[in-house]
Amino acid sequence: MSSVILAVSGGWSPEMWLWLVVPIGIYCGVSLGLFVAGHSDQPDNFVGFFFREIADSLRRATGFPGWAMAGALTGLLFLGIAVMGFYWDVAWHIDLGRDKDLFTPSHVMILVGLGGLFFAAMVTVLFASVEEVQTRVQIGWVRIPLPAALLGLFGFGGASAFPLDALWHDAYGIDVTLWSPTHLQLMAGGALATIAIWLLIAEALPDARPTPLGHGIHALAAGATLTGLTIFQGEFDFGVPQFQVVYLPVLIAAVAGFVLVLARLAMGRGGAVKAVAAYLVLRGLLGLMIGEALGHTFPRFPLYLPSALIVEAVALWVGTGRRFNFGLVAGALVGSVGLVLEMIWIAAIGWRATLPLASMAEALVLGVAAAVAGGILGAGMGRAFGVGLDHEEAVTRAAPVPVAALALAGVVLIAALAVPLPRRVGHVDGVVAVERQGPATATASSPEGGALVDVTLRPADAADGAIVFTVTSWQGGGTVHAALHKVGPGHYRTTTPVPVSGSWKSMVTLERGDQVMAAPVYLPADEQIGAPAIPALPSRDVTFVRNTKLLLREQHDGPAWPALAAYTGLALLLAAWVALIAFTVTRVSAGTDGRLSMNDAGRGGPPRPGESVGVTGVGAATNGNGRAPAPPRAPAESGWYASSGSSPG
Repeated sequence: MSSVILAVSGGWSPEMWLWLVVPIGIYCGVSLGLFVAGHSDQPDNFVGFFFREIADSLRRATGFPGWAMAGALTGLLFLGIAVMGFYWDVAWHIDLGRDKDLFTPSHVMILVGLGGLFFAAMVTVLFASVEEVQTRVQIGWVRIPLPAALLGLFGFGGASAFPLDALWHDAYGIDVTLWSPTHLQLMAGGALATIAIWLLIAEALPDARPTPLGHGIHALAAGATLTGLTIFQGEFDFGVPQFQVVYLPVLIAAVAGFVLVLARLAMGRGGAVKAVAAYLVLRGLLGLMIGEALGHTFPRFPLYLPSALIVEAVALWVGTGRRFNFGLVAGALVGSVGLVLEMIWIAAIGWRATLPLASMAEALVLGVAAAVAGGILGAGMGRAFGVGLDHEEAVTRAAPVPVAALALAGVVLIAALAVPLPRRVGHVDGVVAVERQGPATATASSPEGGALVDVTLRPADAADGAIVFTVTSWQGGGTVHAALHKVGPGHYRTTTPVPVSGSWKSMVTLERGDQVMAAPVYLPADEQIGAPAIPALPSRDVTFVRNTKLLLREQHDGPAWPALAAYTGLALLLAAWVALIAFTVTRVSAGTDGRLSMNDAGRGGPPRPGESVGVTGVGAATNGNGRAPAPPRAPAESGWYASSGSSPG
């Protein structure tokens, strides 16, 4: 039974909790199976024996150290639960309105998923400690890989947004916007956790001999990062954005530049395509679960495949040894050619984001800036993975990205995201007329049927060159978008009916440049917030207002200081998180510089005879910054790694 049907009856089906229970049950079952399949011969107490057996099975199956796979797979599972709950919750609000209960299945899935990231960090620490891995942080017998600490911080930070969100609603009303400061904190915690998981794999790479399954999990981590960072496009995915549509291509370009450049450096030839393949599987499954299994609006998503092919072509053209050059050129082409191809895809799937020439020019300028910045940042983070799979080159010959270039890229990315932020309201009014169509267009939530909408604008050229000019309907059990077709000077009409009764909300949406406006067609009364009904009249004079005045009727004025504190706190938190990622990258790369990636030329094991990797002393090879590379870390004196003859990560 779908969420939409249940909304009419006012309840949640017990079966919906299976979306949370089943993945956790599978996780427990797989863990038990790995324990049974293990062949560790290390004497230990039962607890140590249990975890060593699982670690042994994971290493034999994936070729990665057990501690890394235990943490990465646990983190990916709980991230999957969190993102499923998140998209379900967004779809619920857009299709049906506010929640009646706090502990809905979608809310609990988000909370369990983010809390599970902290659990995944603890699992990583536990396995690393049992296996006596040589990590950079050791407290007694406890071994803490830095990416695990990062993962735990992101999980805790994201989950802590829940009580802060309640305070925000108390101050300003129960809004349903995606981009409030507390929602952004929640999303950022989950999105950045994907990078922490990827860095966990990076730290394990020098001691890995990846099997096909191991390579697949590495690609899955890259695809999860691409999926996680696209979460900020959520309102565009469901077709009810509150911000300028030009944001969509900018967000697409920034994510493509960063993740795909990093994927190419991390996994070598075909790495960008592998990341996109994993992403398309994840987003396709997510869309089917939300749009088909649960009966909500299907969340659209960008393709990213053209950008992946561009990144692969640039790698063949300019090489990846000079990471800055690679990131710069790849970003420039992704933000131009790749973005144009993405906009063609967007138009093909009816994403209501067909940009006129002037807006497309702005999107390309901002898109190139965002993609170049993302590409340079991705190239900088590529040092954590060594040189990648190109892999006739040793890490010692990879030129690093200058710190100044990384700092400038960060500033450019922030500027590209800030430019489309302001929204204005133009001086537009007119007449909205409704022609009811009768029972033939009736639905469960709109029993009186739909209506054609006729709009006359003043001035008559108000919609010329508009980015969006449609009638948008939502929160009646789905979403409806009806295009307004010109029938005369300043005179427009829909050719398909829209719902104008029941719990539906319908409005005329007009966006031109940085002006994002709306006028009401029909809005039901809302006793909970004291909002009167705006009936669908045969004819009504209207003045266009800011779109959020109709989209977020639940919001109310409040004191200024909570908003100032929330946005300031969010900015400081994000800055701290980014700094911690950068710090972790430098520490992880210190363990990989001077050694070939274990994926080098698709192989694991020691370097070939005559290869100069990681040798210190007189005449030693130097890494890209002119310093002698760090020697491999010494293996633990005892434990699983010592018995297997491989060095710890």
